[in-house]
Amino acid sequence: MKQHDFNLLIIDIDHFKKVNDIHGHEIGDAVIRHVSKRINNCIRSEDIAVRWGGEEFIITFKDMTNEQLYIKAEKICVSIASSPILELDITVSIGGTTATNTHFNDVYKVADKALYFSKSNGRNQYTIV
Repeated sequence: MKQHDFNLLIIDIDHFKKVNDIHGHEIGDAVIRHVSKRINNCIRSEDIAVRWGGEEFIITFKDMTNEQLYIKAEKICVSIASSPILELDITVSIGGTTATNTHFNDVYKVADKALYFSKSNGRNQYTIV
């Protein structure tokens, strides 16, 4: 099914396996909840944010330019890194893109490549293509 005019961000908590390995799964789960709250505080009520796998989230936005998506990704990245979560320095890497009349899977692949670029380029950053 094709989706019309939407934006997608994929957000991944950096080094999350290390959080679980060092501090345990209960702390890891609490970190995920705190990250979720910070994400929700950065988005509009009509935006759709879901947990996507272990430590990943996806957010879809309608009626947003690529420039606005870039600003939104920056806001989320800064919000999470700006103060410790459970006394831990937590950061995220983000990949995103704008889609017009495109299958969700194709858009996801583009955003996922952008996320990989953020992670391989040092993490705690966002890439919008």
